[in-house]
Parts: sequence; structure tokens; C-alpha cells
Amino acid sequence: MKKIIMAVLFAAAALPVSAGNIKIGFDGQAPGSLGSGADSPLVSAPTPAEEKGFFSKAPAKEWTVMVFVNGKNNLEMAGLYNVNEMEKVGSTPKMNIVVEMGRMKGQDGDTNMDGDWTGSRRYYIKKDNDTEKMNSIEVGRAERSDMGDYKDAVDFVKWAKQVFPARRYMLILWDHGSGWMDPQMKPKGDGKGISFDDETGNYIRTKQIGSILKETGGVDVLAFDACLMQMGEVAFEVKDLTKVIIGSEETVPAYGYPYSLFLGALAKNPAMTNADLGRTVVASYKAFYDALPNKDGSKKPVQLSAIRSDKLGELGAMLKDFSAAAKDLGDLDALKAARAGVIRYDMLGGDSDPAMSISFYGDLHQYAGLLAANLKGGDVMATKAASVKSKAAALQTFIDRQLVIDNAAIGKNRAGHEMTDSHGISVYLPPAETRIAQERLESIFEGKYADFEFSKATGWHDYVTFLYSIKPEAPIRAPLMAVSHGKR
Repeated sequence: MKKIIMAVLFAAAALPVSAGNIKIGFDGQAPGSLGSGADSPLVSAPTPAEEKGFFSKAPAKEWTVMVFVNGKNNLEMAGLYNVNEMEKVGSTPKMNIVVEMGRMKGQDGDTNMDGDWTGSRRYYIKKDNDTEKMNSIEVGRAERSDMGDYKDAVDFVKWAKQVFPARRYMLILWDHGSGWMDPQMKPKGDGKGISFDDETGNYIRTKQIGSILKETGGVDVLAFDACLMQMGEVAFEVKDLTKVIIGSEETVPAYGYPYSLFLGALAKNPAMTNADLGRTVVASYKAFYDALPNKDGSKKPVQLSAIRSDKLGELGAMLKDFSAAAKDLGDLDALKAARAGVIRYDMLGGDSDPAMSISFYGDLHQYAGLLAANLKGGDVMATKAASVKSKAAALQTFIDRQLVIDNAAIGKNRAGHEMTDSHGISVYLPPAETRIAQERLESIFEGKYADFEFSKATGWHDYVTFLYSIKPEAPIRAPLMAVSHGKR
């Protein structure tokens, strides 16, 4: 959806201090706990749902779709729009749709729509035709909340599973997203990937996405309605805790997911497989943005993919083999060409990175193909070059036929790349502008890149470090950069 820009000097980064010791949570409980708290509850009266006995034990349905909508930032109006889109379908006898949504005051994009309430509320989504007002059943309320605390998401998922049981679960994390990059905070946290709460200055880190699933027993389908999240580094943190991962390598436009389209399809066919739901979300996304061009008639540059998490281990092994062979061959011209030519994604914004040459997120499939295509042949290294080409081709085939369930991309980005150069999963790649030194870039990270499960499985940080060493000139001091971590 929209972009939020935060100024980041490559030497250091600072975000607002988190919420301190104020009491935060539903019914006076700290995030991570269930039930009604008797000590200073934040809800002074029962909700309408409680008064009507809504929480009587319900039989398990086929699906419970859980959507964690952090609108405590400049996406508040977008959140209201998306929940109203969910209400076009509503829960059915075989599908629950439940939402936790947060709002605040004073931020850019603040709106007084729909009662201008603040804090967080939970809703059981019911069908209605009013697209200006949410009319779903309120089933929980917290006057103060921290949706940047991963334990808030844990609490929501545990609660939803307990109150709205189902055979299968889909969790959608909705907000700004910045891929795997976790910038430093002051004071430092426990070590940003998604869900930025501008009221508390907190966010959910990449590794904490895995903690959400681990502490709640996992889900069948995990989706990110947030920018830049379909990355190897993110996927490896959750690969054993979900079956299908849906997300975008690129930023996500203001309208986000087309909820009425894919939820409508799921309502009609709740027996669809997890993979079929992934295909349905991707196909709905493409159809929606195909029909929603820019003002000049051009297509919006968008991409969405669904991947099989049980194939990520094999991907890691193949990538480790490929990168080791490429490093051993050391064809510097081919390595430079692949680094310069790969499609990159809009994590920095047009003002700071008009040609997308400073972005350090790139498509893995295209990178492998570019490297192979630029290798020299016919010399004493021909055998090694042939091996790298073979490994690159195998990696590309595996991504296309095994890892990726479905991939959709339309439009052209501002650097002139066709979005169809995106094949479903991106990774950390050094910027095309070789003047930016690795140590300066990585100094903004809150934790060590090598600590990600992806890097442990693939040795990718060693390969990235090798790529950084290939530069024709000494790096110069990098300018003040603006890092986008949100929807357009």
C-alpha cells in the first residue's frame, strides 16, 4: 500500500522509543494472554457480542481467516477500506473471517471515518453492503495497544483459534513491510520486518514473524498484505510453521489485496486446497490491478506470488551449491553484469533511488539466469563455467516448477524493468552502485544478517560479502538515505 519514508543514515538509524510501562492489551491483559482481566480492565462494559452470548462454543468450520490490520500509522483509511471489502463477503457457515484492527490519532492520513475510535478492536466479519462503515460484530476492544509487539499478534491468533475453531487457518499480516531488514532502534529491541505502530514506535521483527507462528501452533496459509515480504530471508523463518506463503517481492499499492474477490471464491469453494487458495489470491490480485491502471493508462508495477514452504529446504541446498560454484569460478565480469542487471525492488523510494540501483533486494531467479548468461566459455575454466550454468538452470527450473505455486506480475517499474522479470522470490543482493560499502550498509541492521535461518542454510552472507569485494573503485561515503517500509 502506501509508502512511509524514514530517514536512515547508513552509519546508524533511530526510531521512536516504544510505549514504556503503560498497560496495553485486550481486557487489561498484556499481549500473549487470553481471557478477561479483573485488574483495571480497559473495557468498562461488555461488548454487544458478549451481551448476546456470542461466545458460546461453536463447531469447527472449514476455514478461519485471521487478518491482523495495523492501521496505527498512515494506513488507517486503507485499513477501513479493506475491512469493508471483507464485509462484501462476510463469514459463512463454513468460513470465519476475524479481524483485529488498530487506529490512532495525529498521524499523517488520520481520518475521522467510522466513529474515529482509537486503540484496537476485534471483529467477526459479517456481510453487509455499506462500504462506508464497518457493521461487523465487535468481539473485543483495547483502548491502548501495541500492534508492533509480536505478542499482540500471538494473542490475536490464539484467541481466534480458541473462539473460532476451524480445520484450516489463514493468517494475513497487514501493514507496512520492509522485507527482512530490521533497522536499529534506540533503545534497541530484541531483534523490523512488518507491522509498524507509529504510536509506540515499535514493529515486528523478521524473526518474530516466526515466533508468532511457533507460539500459536502454525497456520496453513500465511499471507503478507505488506510490501517487499516475499523474500528467502523471511520465508525461512516460517518454513516449518505454514504450508503456503503469499507475498510480494515489490511494494503493494494502496488498495492492498482484493479481499472481496478471493474471499468470495473461498466462500463458494471452501474445500479448495491450500495451494489452490494461494493461486486464488494471486489470480485475484492480478485481475484487480489489471483493471486498475495508472492515470496515464499504464499498468501499475505489481507482483504477487504463492510458494510452497516444504520446498524451501531444497531451495536452500541448491542455492548453497550454486553460490559456492559461482564464487569458486570467480568470473568477475559475469558477476558484475548480474549484479548490475537484476531487477530490484522499491524499498528506498523514488526521491532517494530513482534508478533502483541502491536497493539491495533482487529477484533470485533472474539473478541466476543473468550470471549464467554472462559467463565466458572456451577457456581453461570452461568446465567450471558449464557447472555454474547447469546449477543456475536447475535453480531456475526448481523455482518455476516446484517452489512457486503461482506468480503474477504486470507493468514496468521506473527503472524500465518489466515486472515479469520477477519470478516469485527475492533475496539480499548488494546494491548495483558499488560505491556503497557493505559495512556501512549493514551498520543500520539491528541484528546480524548471518543470524537469519536463510543465511545459516545457504551461506548467503558469505556469498554477498564476496560480491561486495568485487568493485572497481574505493567506496565513498554514502548519502543520507530514505528507506521505504510500507505500502504505496
